[in-house]
Amino acid sequence: MTHTAKYMNPAIGQTVLIRVENWTIPVTVRDVKSAWGKIRLQVEPVVGTGLQWIEMDRVAYSQERAMVTR
Repeated sequence: MTHTAKYMNPAIGQTVLIRVENWTIPVTVRDVKSAWGKIRLQVEPVVGTGLQWIEMDRVAYSQERAMVTR
């Protein structure tokens, strides 16, 4: 199924785990957009500072995973 940024808006504010090399880091989703046919999430670490846009395929796990991957 093709995702749209509008469909992904419920993900904003959710905490998900992302893969970074050998680490899995909890982050909070701050924004969602569609770029070049892919969904990108703007995330912020739960502990620490900074924002980063990542592709959704880096999400390793979330309790809302069913919503994010439908």
